[in-house]
Amino acid sequence: MKTENKKFTEADYAAVLSRFAALADEKYKEFNDALVPGTTIPSYGVRVPQVRTIAKEIARTDPFGFLKVCKDTTAEEISLHGYVIANMKLPLSEKLPLIAGYVPLIDNWGTCDTFCFRVKDSEKPLLWDFLQAYFASDRTYFIRYAVVTGITNFVTDLYIDAYLEKLSAITREDYYVKIAVAWALCDCFIKQRSKTEELLLTKTLDTWTQNKAIQKCRESRRVSEEDKAYLLSLKK
Repeated sequence: MKTENKKFTEADYAAVLSRFAALADEKYKEFNDALVPGTTIPSYGVRVPQVRTIAKEIARTDPFGFLKVCKDTTAEEISLHGYVIANMKLPLSEKLPLIAGYVPLIDNWGTCDTFCFRVKDSEKPLLWDFLQAYFASDRTYFIRYAVVTGITNFVTDLYIDAYLEKLSAITREDYYVKIAVAWALCDCFIKQRSKTEELLLTKTLDTWTQNKAIQKCRESRRVSEEDKAYLLSLKK
């Protein structure tokens, strides 16, 4: 796409849009658009791996130049913006302002979930502190960003108690928040069974979230048949 150390220009950005147009798949566009109802952002219909490939090329050359000229007018441009940030070779402390500027662009679960990336163990305390404002937000995709980033980074011995506490405290009645919490609880049950079982036994979660988390566990191939049967007793 570009040679190393060459500055990313408006002309390069126009070339990216031309690539999107060439890669556009109308059937995929129709399928994908149907998965993210409610978004008003237009799309080309480019598959995620293809957008990720372009993002990696940009991140290897001049990501800051790209960030200066990106437009965020289509779904692919917004996703590309996020993937470039995720691929930048920077300490998390330097990425956080870029992430804070990006998260408000998210308006659907797909863009949110594919942006949530893993960080080094040494950077997890900084990420955890950063996420607190997102857990406490009243905006759907701010909360979902925190929840899904938590699935990727904090279903661990060190963080499971704090993470489950955050999940339990979420009360927003929004499908894309609640389904993310249920998904997170399923992942917690698989990876941190004892702590998650303790929470489910209390039955303090709202009925929908408790039962949806159990449903997701029962649908998972990573949960034993014995546990699937046992989980039925924890439904509300």
